[in-house]
Amino acid sequence: MARTRNQGSKWIRRNKRLAIYRRDDHRCVYCDADLACEVATLDHVVPCELGGTNHESNLVTACLSCNSSKSALPLSKFMQTLADKGVDVDAVRRTIRNATRRKLTK
Repeated sequence: MARTRNQGSKWIRRNKRLAIYRRDDHRCVYCDADLACEVATLDHVVPCELGGTNHESNLVTACLSCNSSKSALPLSKFMQTLADKGVDVDAVRRTIRNATRRKLTK
């Protein structure tokens, strides 16, 4: 299913969304926030606008703040933004790489 702008959560099946949240341990891959009590969102590592897909290997769990900040930026540009804030971007890259390589559990 193709995703369109401002479509809300209808672009992905609920069970797949929840499986990605579980895969990522309900934590934001960018800031490591525990999303048990916060709004969790899915972020496209490679934005749809730049050719990214809705495949699980391109989706990660993100807090609303990080997802909004990243928007449609390429990952490299967003990583520079995080680095400017003092975030260990090598750790973030490892987290993303490990998460997107794991298979989803149903």
